[in-house]
Amino acid sequence: MLQLCEPAVRPRRLSAEEFCLLARREASGFYRPRSEVLRMLAVGQAPGVCGPRAEPLAAMIELPLTADVEAASALRQFLGRHGLGRGVLLGPPVGDRELLPQLLAAALPQACRHAGAGPVWAALEATPEAEELLPMYLEAGLVLRAARPLSGLAPCWLFARAPGLRPAELVWVPLADRPRLAALLGRGWAAVAAETAAGQVALGLCPL
Repeated sequence: MLQLCEPAVRPRRLSAEEFCLLARREASGFYRPRSEVLRMLAVGQAPGVCGPRAEPLAAMIELPLTADVEAASALRQFLGRHGLGRGVLLGPPVGDRELLPQLLAAALPQACRHAGAGPVWAALEATPEAEELLPMYLEAGLVLRAARPLSGLAPCWLFARAPGLRPAELVWVPLADRPRLAALLGRGWAAVAAETAAGQVALGLCPL
């Protein structure tokens, strides 16, 4: 008789305690102090992926853009009048980074439903360790729009959903060339693709 194998991970909403246990292992400015994390979880939720015994493996916080917490407020200020109204912000991942594709696959459709006609944004802390994760966001259908702090301690890469985008010819910029990258993002361009050569990440950008 054919036996079906259980999936390696299962999506599930995590409790505040489960999320804090994962976040405690991170050297994260976004998820500090713990009191702010609890405020985020009080107004948002924590989509995650779990192992076969339901043990939490990776997660991120989903916040409404209207939330009265520092990260959402900072994003609203950045967006100006475009930040008014409905929308969702996904915080940086915590836990097993190798599970980021599965985590995004679980979190993004849910975030899109909750955002309705509003925007979906995602933040990734701009640390050297996180650079290898950046292409995974682009592969998930998000585009890189900005690099800026969302709290006093956490400079972040900011990604947004851009449905129906048809990229023109791309301009490739090494991720290490931060001044040129910042200049193009500041002019309204977005990174829509990434490639790695000789251990260096380059981003393909186009105007929106």
